[in-house]
Amino acid sequence: MSYTIITNQREILKILQKLHFHSNLNRFRDSDKQQEAMLIAMESDDVLMALALNNENIIGYAIILSPESDERWIRLNYLKMLGVIEVAPEFRNQKVGQKLLQALFRLAETENYIIISLEYCWHWDLDMTNGDPILYKNMLKHVLESVGFEEFHTNEPDIACYDVNFMMARVGSKITLSQLYDFANLAIQSNVDL
Repeated sequence: MSYTIITNQREILKILQKLHFHSNLNRFRDSDKQQEAMLIAMESDDVLMALALNNENIIGYAIILSPESDERWIRLNYLKMLGVIEVAPEFRNQKVGQKLLQALFRLAETENYIIISLEYCWHWDLDMTNGDPILYKNMLKHVLESVGFEEFHTNEPDIACYDVNFMMARVGSKITLSQLYDFANLAIQSNVDL
């Protein structure tokens, strides 16, 4: 099945207002509510998104956004999060997710940031790997590594609570060694009160 990847942020906003999420884009919440959440997020200036379209359906998306105000990562103004990457099940195994990320990371703005991906097994669609979280983790790491992510250690409680959870980061080319050092320290700080 053919699909098109869109990264023009103005065009994405128009598409989100006009077209509909595929009904199976529901890993996080009902597809209509997820589309509404993505539309609200796109109204912010500091969000980057990529969409995958098949005819008149949104079949996949990936979004980069700022950390939540109660997360340790908010301390670094040069840090963003890969919030979600989701592809409708009927379109998986066609490299849609990888193409979404490749398109997203071709945007020049991404080079100004360290972009982290906090991977929690409770968000994964383990049906893809017959319930095997290790296989899913390896698949996800491979996709993230294809766009320059590397695994980083963290004591983030939601990462530490399950062996299969993990954190990866992509360090933009404009990030200094000092910024990278501060990020690595923040990732393992024991006292992270905000």
